[in-house]
Amino acid sequence: MLDDFIPAEDERRIHRLYALYCHHFNHGNAENWVGLFAPDGSFTRLNPSSAVPGKTANPAGTTTGHDALLELAMARREMFRGLVRHQQTDIVLTSGKDADHADGISFILLTDWRDGQGLLRAVGDCRASFVRLPQGWRFQSIELSTLPRP
Repeated sequence: MLDDFIPAEDERRIHRLYALYCHHFNHGNAENWVGLFAPDGSFTRLNPSSAVPGKTANPAGTTTGHDALLELAMARREMFRGLVRHQQTDIVLTSGKDADHADGISFILLTDWRDGQGLLRAVGDCRASFVRLPQGWRFQSIELSTLPRP
């Protein structure tokens, strides 16, 4: 992993995907968020989020395809009301099976501002795979696992 680099321009474009993922999701831009995924792209939560009194926990499961991802993003937009912030940190990109695929790992932090002062609600690990389409790089899949794990 230490010496497994992808071309700098590809890395720059994939880093932009990570940033836009957070910006679009945080601000409830569901359609733009879905556009960051390949048409058959998927989002998987490997374990449910920790339940917080008075808040709905996110269940484990996989959501696949633009229609289902849009439904997920719109439900979270309603639930989060633009007051939850996702941050991807320590992003490491490596080559995939060919020049049109790449893999990534990162940490994710989630802060919740719905009740006033922000609270750290989740910390976890994120694995992603990317595919280069005619319109550019897109998420093929994202797998999220948050702490604590069962």
